[in-house]
Amino acid sequence: ASSSPAFRNVCKKPDCVSLMEKACDKMLACGHPCFGFRGEKTCLPCLNEDCVKKNSAITKGQKEDDYCPICYTTGIGDSPAVMPECGHICHVDCIMSRIKKRWPGPRITFSFCECPVCRKWAVAPQHPVLAQEMKLIKETFDDIKKKAMDRLKYEGLDKDKRLQDPADKFYNKPEEYALTRLSYYMCFKCKKPYFGGLKSCENVNEGRGDYKEDDLICGACASTNIKGGSMDCKMHGKEFIEFKCRFCCSVAQWFCWGTTHFCESCHQKQCKGDYLSKKTKDQLPKCPGPEGCALKTKHPPNGDEYSLGCSVCRTLSSHVKPFQFHLN
Repeated sequence: ASSSPAFRNVCKKPDCVSLMEKACDKMLACGHPCFGFRGEKTCLPCLNEDCVKKNSAITKGQKEDDYCPICYTTGIGDSPAVMPECGHICHVDCIMSRIKKRWPGPRITFSFCECPVCRKWAVAPQHPVLAQEMKLIKETFDDIKKKAMDRLKYEGLDKDKRLQDPADKFYNKPEEYALTRLSYYMCFKCKKPYFGGLKSCENVNEGRGDYKEDDLICGACASTNIKGGSMDCKMHGKEFIEFKCRFCCSVAQWFCWGTTHFCESCHQKQCKGDYLSKKTKDQLPKCPGPEGCALKTKHPPNGDEYSLGCSVCRTLSSHVKPFQFHLN
């Protein structure tokens, strides 16, 4: 299939030829083939067992027959591999597939960027395509991190006791705390992340598959189709526009069918067959009024769409504790 000494043991089966075309064709100084990818400027360290025994630190003890830490199906040497900066080697195709799929559920998370062994970001600047994917993800991460830090202050969570308790894991770690407590979703229309409410890390369900991406719409995009409430802010524009759930007194995270806002709890009920959208207003929970309402504001009866306006201005202009989000 190839005249390269590195591929002398490769058969002519289509799958094997395809892998060969993506694999590094160089022989290392030790006389063993490189198990890296085609076009790499610097080859992987040798993964031959004898060479690894001589200097195990350079590959963290990983050998060509060890399973890829992502797929756990075949050995590292069975497919072109890459070594991220953390030093844990994996198949190029495995890490690319993992990265391109992004987060597994509606809530944006970044565990897919991590090495499955050490949990550090799997940064590999020597692989141009992977490096570009990670660059795009890092831009999203930085955007969410900035928004989360701003939101942490707006919600008053920057004063949380957990940030001041030396025994707490979030002590003096406001960024990590913000990214853990605040949920962000990717708007299907504008492709920008938007705030979706508070989320306890103990209750996060990151693997939900029962959702449609086109139901995730930010307040700015949703405001073009909905009447009722304030749709813009002179100071902050549409960045922090939020809607109440049509069916209860909670902030909405979901915008379905281009017409209807749901909070997380009501959306799950709808998906499980408790069709709130078919209920009359009389069958929906009654708001107890501004004093008892979780939103701390006067709004139309549940059953109507309503914009809560700019959450930043609402929080800054109020002396009451910022409302809590119901995401149980």
